[in-house]
Amino acid sequence: MYRFNIWKIVLILGVLLLSVLYLIPTPDRFYLPLYGNLPLNLQEVLPAFEVTDDSTFKVDLTDVKLPTGTSFQEAIDEIQDVFIVQMEKLGFKEEVDYQFDTTETKEFFVRLISEKAKEDPTTMLENMHLFGSLPITLRKILPNNRLKLGLDLKGGVHLVLEVDLEKSKRELLKTNAFSIPDMLRGEEILCREVEQVSGEDALNVPVQIPSRLRSDPEQKKEYLEKTVQLLNDIEFFEDVQVISEKGTQLNYKLQLSPKGMQEYSDKAIQQVLIVLRNRVDAFGVAEPSIRQEANRPRIIIELPGAKDSSGPLRIVQTMGRLEFKMVSKNEKSGGNIWAGSADTPPPDDLPENTEIRYHHETGGWYVVESPVLLTGQNIDDARPSSGTTSFEIVVLMDFDSKGESKFAKITGDHVGEHLAILLDDKVQSAPVINTQIRGNAVIEGNFTFQEAEYLSNILKAGAFPVGVQVGEERTVGPSLGKKSIDNGVKAAIIGLGFVLVFMIIYYRLSGLIAIIALVFNMIIILGALAGFGAALTLPGIAGLVLTIGMAVDANVLIFERIREELRSGKKVWAAITSGYQRAFITILDANLTTFFTALVLYHFGTGPIKGFAVTLGIGILASMFTAIIVTREIYGLAIGNRDVEKLSI
Repeated sequence: MYRFNIWKIVLILGVLLLSVLYLIPTPDRFYLPLYGNLPLNLQEVLPAFEVTDDSTFKVDLTDVKLPTGTSFQEAIDEIQDVFIVQMEKLGFKEEVDYQFDTTETKEFFVRLISEKAKEDPTTMLENMHLFGSLPITLRKILPNNRLKLGLDLKGGVHLVLEVDLEKSKRELLKTNAFSIPDMLRGEEILCREVEQVSGEDALNVPVQIPSRLRSDPEQKKEYLEKTVQLLNDIEFFEDVQVISEKGTQLNYKLQLSPKGMQEYSDKAIQQVLIVLRNRVDAFGVAEPSIRQEANRPRIIIELPGAKDSSGPLRIVQTMGRLEFKMVSKNEKSGGNIWAGSADTPPPDDLPENTEIRYHHETGGWYVVESPVLLTGQNIDDARPSSGTTSFEIVVLMDFDSKGESKFAKITGDHVGEHLAILLDDKVQSAPVINTQIRGNAVIEGNFTFQEAEYLSNILKAGAFPVGVQVGEERTVGPSLGKKSIDNGVKAAIIGLGFVLVFMIIYYRLSGLIAIIALVFNMIIILGALAGFGAALTLPGIAGLVLTIGMAVDANVLIFERIREELRSGKKVWAAITSGYQRAFITILDANLTTFFTALVLYHFGTGPIKGFAVTLGIGILASMFTAIIVTREIYGLAIGNRDVEKLSI
């Protein structure tokens, strides 16, 4: 006798509803008003924005209890990011049409400054859809993802970045040559200039023994042991050894080992991946795929939907290495700034620890001192802004506490001198230091607002820790994407059609039940891909077609078991129950082995193989659900408690 299981019916309908909701195309004009553009955790706590009489958007965060782990500044940054994106969609630019402001009492303002922006602020605020109309509780249940198409289906840009390990090694040696003396002097170890050992991946570290320790063997021993310990603690280097001793000076050799270089390479590639993801997020490139090629210092970047490669190429090619260096003085010209225009040849004979660097725009040259005084690692934030004394667009940079103290010391020690601000070895500007600066720094360079915004995003996202170059660039056109989609859909339809005809002819009405379960299976797989944020690729479609056969295989096992039970003389419902019970172990065993294979493919595979594994794994789980639960409940609802004499199978 069939027992009506309400929980199974609810489970089946719930899975079907969620899967369909993930697959329903939702245009922004319908979707955004429902879900809103602000992050959900902020929508829960923020009061509504007010429009003041002077055309300003205002929200008071004084009594707002922010989400756990979110500071006031982080919340403001998130709100600003949303406003910047939405205002740009409406055709307004920051600092041109509006500007942000906060007060000590935790009030946040968006002040409209152009006449165009002030025309109808209320309508503008409504069109930004900051808050969704759908209740928060429903939004936590209902999906907000949609099925994405991969590069091979949608078209876009395919890039391969190769990490220049030789250049990275040179940079590592150079960086440590500058930083080791400062590190040792900070620990009261006397060290002058560190140099690279000629022809070797090693550094020569000269250490002086202070006069006060020369007559005390114990203190001298402690001093030298401390030196060796500090040198041993330097990452990626090993085999610290004394190579010479002349009077009061010992020369240590610090070797960059193959193991250390491999560790540096692995760490650097992971940092490049992080920086790339930050940049792609900052520039709003949709649905990116960024991954390392297995066991190689190469990074694969796929940007579905990108129309051309110029924008993405610029994002990934820019190293983003910001450095502050002092401009040298030309003693021959009375100590003036040592620089020249593009028409003037640079000097050939340079003093030690100086180098020529060119202006990014004019081509003029500067003689700058080699030591890097401050880098972009200490930047907390960067943003475009109007100059304080003109309408020129500049880039403002906020430092962290360490960077702020360093910058204050640099500007305090070099008042009256020129400080060169370099991005990827190109001078952006070289302003004179009029007074000690405590706070943010400014990069000038005759920027347009778009150029300043681009530079700000690069600085915020961070610099590549190693040299990278484009090894391969390929644009996948829409025609290829359309052809791939057409072929994939055609294969799925043909496969589904053959299975449908076979099942109906061979199993009759029961075959129709299997087809219903199969369609349900497809909906679940596609809905799950959308829910997990996975992209549907051509290998994914191959996995989808494969699961069609696997889903039917489970139904074939069940139907054959039911046939056997009917031949033995059992009644219809008893045969159905027994058939499902006896087939269950076989189905479970067959699907588990394939599922474990999919897990292995996902763990060790990359790119298309992972896409195939994801689709296959989801398909296996979905086919077990539809074959074991869905089809049985369809039988139950169709037969119920009626005494059916014959089953169409």
